[in-house]
Amino acid sequence: MNILAIFLVLTGLMGLLASLFPTHQIRNIPNHQHKGWLLLLNLIFMFILGYLGYIWMLFNREIGTLEMIVATIFCGGGMFVFVITKMSRETIFTLQNTIQAKHYQAHHDQLTGLPNRNLFYEELDKLITFDDNIFSCLMMDLNDFKMINDTFGHAEGDHVLQIVAQRINRVLPNDAIAARLGGDELAVVLPGIVPQDALIVAKAIQEELLKDISCENYSLVIGISIGIAKYPQDGDTRKSIMKSADIAMYHAKKHDDHLQVFQAYMS
Repeated sequence: MNILAIFLVLTGLMGLLASLFPTHQIRNIPNHQHKGWLLLLNLIFMFILGYLGYIWMLFNREIGTLEMIVATIFCGGGMFVFVITKMSRETIFTLQNTIQAKHYQAHHDQLTGLPNRNLFYEELDKLITFDDNIFSCLMMDLNDFKMINDTFGHAEGDHVLQIVAQRINRVLPNDAIAARLGGDELAVVLPGIVPQDALIVAKAIQEELLKDISCENYSLVIGISIGIAKYPQDGDTRKSIMKSADIAMYHAKKHDDHLQVFQAYMS
């Protein structure tokens, strides 16, 4: 009887010890009821001390029906805590992954993986929030992209857009944000960069796109027109800065180098 009772309590104790890790993991999740899970963690430590005390008591007294019932309750209680904490961790982590996936899908273009219009707007608004910020906004449009879709089909056109997105990301500074606004319309924001330096980035994008892209056994060279506007000189709101960059882009389509920095006379 003594051995069985001690075994039951030890089994429950193992469950409590095993529950410490998932409880600690949940407690470290940002903004997730820290006080409640910290309280549970402390209670588990108190239970562990109680279990150890009961085991010590079992070594020093005759085991009867009452002691066996308590030992069985201790076994079930410890395993119950372990199962609950483990299932809670898995459920919370699954929900977090689902939320993160939905957030990513809501803020990224499914085809290219670039931020979409909504996320680009959010990032621009964040930059505009701080009065002393400067940044350059680039609006970009692929030249004759409709001809690619008409000639090779939309599937190949999508393939071209994916490669273009990869190449643009490849040459951008680490803190730059590139986005697909829709169709073949792309945008980039360059925090802390003035138009002169933005021109260097824009030319790097164009050079990167001059490399051949395979499309149904053909090699294509994709041209891109880029308009550049500076915040806050060319617009002090998200709408106005993007409009200025968009105007510059349409002027860029008329130039051989397909590059244009916004000028006041273009408004």
